[in-house]
Amino acid sequence: MSSRNQQLDGLRRQIDSLDDRIHDLLIERSGMIEQIIAAKRDGQAKLRPGREAEIARRLVGRHHGRFPAASVVRIWREIINAFTCMQGPFSVALPAGDADRPIRELARDHFGGTPERVSAVDAVAALGMAIDGTATLAVLPWGDRAGPWLRRMLDAAVPELRICFALPFIRGGSGTGTAAMAVGLVESEPTERERSIIAVDGLASADHGAIEDAARSAGLEPLGCREIDAPDGAVWVLETGGRADAAVANGLGEALGGTGVLLGVIAEPIILPEEPAGT
Repeated sequence: MSSRNQQLDGLRRQIDSLDDRIHDLLIERSGMIEQIIAAKRDGQAKLRPGREAEIARRLVGRHHGRFPAASVVRIWREIINAFTCMQGPFSVALPAGDADRPIRELARDHFGGTPERVSAVDAVAALGMAIDGTATLAVLPWGDRAGPWLRRMLDAAVPELRICFALPFIRGGSGTGTAAMAVGLVESEPTERERSIIAVDGLASADHGAIEDAARSAGLEPLGCREIDAPDGAVWVLETGGRADAAVANGLGEALGGTGVLLGVIAEPIILPEEPAGT
């Protein structure tokens, strides 16, 4: 055997050893999750969007080398979601239409292959599964196609129902916008770098400037505002920096002559720098 082949064989054995160590650590982590399950004794999966975002930020912050940071986060998300499923039922409702294929791909990228995926005829039906507990989360289109399910969410008036993930969470240097929202009966917890999503409904007339000015007067930092066509009238959706609360959202709606609803607080997406050409 040539010295070159001997060197390659040695490197491959080192890689095999590293794989074994990684596997051993996953087994050790699994044992810790088993201890958590035994201590909780409730058989319920616990989703913690804020904590998951903090883990991703920490990993991206300490990462170096040519291995893509986005792949690191995706691997860890697969691990987190698998361990979440160990704690109790975890399912994701997804609209089944051809137009929603990108939504289903985003859901798989973020929530991995372990959670059960439940097919719904459309986004409104998927949201209904999250409301009645048939599914843990519904992943739904954002933007111009959000109107029907957004109206359903407002009409349901369930305070515990929240937008809790904006997808994609890991974005390139161009800062690709939000394409989907994950909605569920998930507890909101503070985390680093948050954004609040507020709906303002029932406005006779309005424009971006008036809504953003009212937001500033309420002590909010407007990051964007859009009008979304929905059944029974358009809904304005405001995104702000930081953590707003229901009272502030309600006050904003009243100041504008409508109804303000806090739809949820999400972790600010991670924007990765563009990788140099040829890497």
